[in-house]
Amino acid sequence: MRAGTPGYGTGILLVMGATVGWSLAGMFVRIMPGLDGWQINCWRGFWMSVFLLAYLVAIYGNQTIAKFREIPLLAMLTVAGFFSAGSTLYVTSLTLAGTATVSVIGALSPIFAGLLSPWLTHEKPSLASWAAAIMAVIGVGIIAWDGFSAGNVIGILVALLVPLSFSVQTMMLRRYRAFDMVPAICVGGFVTFFLAGALGYVFGGHPGGGFQVNIHEILLLALMGPLQLSIPLVWYAKGAKTVPAVTLTLVAMLDVVLNPFWSWLGVGEVPAHAAFVGGSIIVSAVLISIFGDRWLSGRRQQAA
Repeated sequence: MRAGTPGYGTGILLVMGATVGWSLAGMFVRIMPGLDGWQINCWRGFWMSVFLLAYLVAIYGNQTIAKFREIPLLAMLTVAGFFSAGSTLYVTSLTLAGTATVSVIGALSPIFAGLLSPWLTHEKPSLASWAAAIMAVIGVGIIAWDGFSAGNVIGILVALLVPLSFSVQTMMLRRYRAFDMVPAICVGGFVTFFLAGALGYVFGGHPGGGFQVNIHEILLLALMGPLQLSIPLVWYAKGAKTVPAVTLTLVAMLDVVLNPFWSWLGVGEVPAHAAFVGGSIIVSAVLISIFGDRWLSGRRQQAA
């Protein structure tokens, strides 16, 4: 993981691997029904950052502190802050709405990335990227309509903040790709731990706040943190060095297919028919994002 910068193909594979890990979120949430979003985010963030810190020490040794210090302050604050916000909002939305609904709303990330990337990363999305993003919105609309019809308005509104946070975090990883941004994500996890712990007392009604979790669930969260967040985030940060921001967010939308699948396989939560229709459209959008630009370039060269 430390040697060199990955090529485009390797970057795509890393982002796909990250998405497989992230897609386990719904299953983990469903097997801990006694916990709310504050408790899950509190300890998931803690174990994620513990693992990331161990990873950084393993690869950088006595240079670990220097790696934290070399990241520009704006990059550190933005990545850590938007990770903390997006992580908390995502798991909270899973407790308010169905897994498939939350997942497809997250598919709006490419739209935010496409609109903001010219200013934040100086990358202008291609025609193929915009076509894929529009297809993704269609897929989102098909599935999210079921959520509105079911009255899950609060869950949907919370979930809508997730793609905005994720897209800004992604673009900052791209903008500062000359640095190893894993330390910033590590800081974000510890911020989430303390923030979710405190807010769990204020809004969750727990005497011990989000920190109040029994030992069995802490052990489950000790597995969730590294498997569902730490390792995927390391891969995603690596992939962000060579994959454009819009394509990053589009590939990450494979979560829309995988997240409901794991929840169905693990706890028997069956997605609605609309999830299959919208999910198929989104998978097509991801393929266009990955291969569309190169196909168009090849056509232009043949025409020339």
